[in-house]
Amino acid sequence: MPSEQMESVEDRLNQIQAILPSLGEQLLELQTGDLGVLTKSNTFDLLTKADTASEAQLVAFIQENFADDVILAEEGSVASDAQEAGERFLWILDPIDGTTNYANGLPVWAISIGLMQDSEMVGGIVCAPGMGLCYRAVAGAGATCNDRSISVNKKASMSEGIIATGFPYDRAKRAEPICRALENMLRQAGGIRRLGAASLDFCFLADGRYAGYYEIGLKPWDFAAGSLIAREAGAKVTDLSGKSLDIFNSAGVVATNSMIHGELMQAAQPMIRAAEL
Repeated sequence: MPSEQMESVEDRLNQIQAILPSLGEQLLELQTGDLGVLTKSNTFDLLTKADTASEAQLVAFIQENFADDVILAEEGSVASDAQEAGERFLWILDPIDGTTNYANGLPVWAISIGLMQDSEMVGGIVCAPGMGLCYRAVAGAGATCNDRSISVNKKASMSEGIIATGFPYDRAKRAEPICRALENMLRQAGGIRRLGAASLDFCFLADGRYAGYYEIGLKPWDFAAGSLIAREAGAKVTDLSGKSLDIFNSAGVVATNSMIHGELMQAAQPMIRAAEL
């Protein structure tokens, strides 16, 4: 990345990261009160007043400080021209990734902020206030957690490590192939986890906690920041067929420490069928 572009990315991430401690404290306080929980298009897809409050603050900050930038966010701040942003910076926001966890009092949720330019992810922050973790990456400059450099683990097989996954909201109609893939993981993986927050799945792969992660049904805001953080930590991130990941169009993702990528892709093959249903 050219130095001028990197400076612009770093400046944007530095400025928005500075407001995250305060925002995190507000969200932790809201979590203990009446969240006004609603469901969106699917019974299992929740929305709380904290989601909208978090998004409103992030969007207002970007609009005030980077007025020419484009914003794509989960809870309504959607840019119709997001995929055509070109040289303009595109912010891809998930105000609370893991809303179901958040609404049920669990600490496993995060504020996910991705930054794209010229159709490439160039920066990302995933902040988990309930766990005191803040992950960050700039393209070509590596990844950190709480300002400490991180990297993927060196597990040579699935049996040596933990594999993470997630389930789509419309999981009932896809249950058979999802369960077939899960059976493969039960037979081959050293451990299986389902956190319910894709951004943190990528980050836990990035800092060596997981050996691999797979999922279908993700939206751009679910994995824009996390996928960059994982790659900058040494992970291999592809779609289900092994091709380059397109955050706007890929049906599913496979991310690993690179050493077990082929093994996990093979075990996750039933997910291709699940994505087609």
